[in-house]
Amino acid sequence: MQIGKYLKDNQPIIYQTFTNSLKNHTLSHAYLLVGAPGTPLLEVSKYLVKTILCDDPSPLACDNCITCLRIDSNNYPDVVILDGSKATIKKSDVLEIESRFEKTAFETKGIMVYILHLVENMTVDAVNSILKFLEEPDSEVYAFLTTNNVNNVLPTIISRCQTLNLISVDRNKVIEDAKSYLVEDSDAEFLSYFYNDGELIYELLNDEERKDDYLISKEALTNLLEELNTGNPRDSIYYVDKVIVPKIKTKEEMRFFVDMLANVFEDLLNIKCNREISLKSYGTILASLSSKLLHIEKSLQEILKQRNLINMNLNISLQLDHLILSIVKE
Repeated sequence: MQIGKYLKDNQPIIYQTFTNSLKNHTLSHAYLLVGAPGTPLLEVSKYLVKTILCDDPSPLACDNCITCLRIDSNNYPDVVILDGSKATIKKSDVLEIESRFEKTAFETKGIMVYILHLVENMTVDAVNSILKFLEEPDSEVYAFLTTNNVNNVLPTIISRCQTLNLISVDRNKVIEDAKSYLVEDSDAEFLSYFYNDGELIYELLNDEERKDDYLISKEALTNLLEELNTGNPRDSIYYVDKVIVPKIKTKEEMRFFVDMLANVFEDLLNIKCNREISLKSYGTILASLSSKLLHIEKSLQEILKQRNLINMNLNISLQLDHLILSIVKE
């Protein structure tokens, strides 16, 4: 994804703010990037990190120099990333950063940077550990924190950072942009729920290591919707154990599956309220399900609740059984 172009076209305030700070040597030592789910918070953070360290910025990161390429490949020892979308950020993780950054930088630039992606997914002890580190930064240490929900971030963290707000691109535009890359309609519609940029969607579907989680989850969800629409609701739990559970084996697959299921139920609510739906490729089956399922709003609440529990190492098959029972109960 061309983040420089994305910022210039879709996030002009962030683009200009960072350009001016770099030009005037007034960079903050800590930034908090705020954006709705789907906005490329981590990608933008990495790009701004590259801008600080770039060998030839013009005015932001060139994306072509050795330093930029090393950061892209996670081969730059003075840049550390903790990703709260994959696992809860713990106190031990933060202490490891602090210990590492108390030492001399490996690279001759002498600048060290860390990214904490989705700080709402930090333990209380981890938050307490990072506060002092943010309050008393070394002159050559920079921090980039991100969040999907600034209301879940402690005011003491917010006060120590310069906040940069990412504007969400209209979802219909994201879908159309993805389709311009020849992405299939259903994939563009589903993945626009996860990625607020058409090019990111295209890149995912062309990444052999990342696309399988999505495709497996999409197949499982499609199977489930067909079963809910044509089968006996009371038999759905057996269908899930036989067909769905064997497909969903990893946390990442579970996240995709549950998030797509949430998207389905949001559209079922849209149908009930006579609003436009996002999953137009599934319009026929969703229209049918909207009249068959009895507890759409409560089911959506349970789906979102289970999504928040995925990182707690619960049994995936039990979670799926619980979800289906909540959906089909009379």
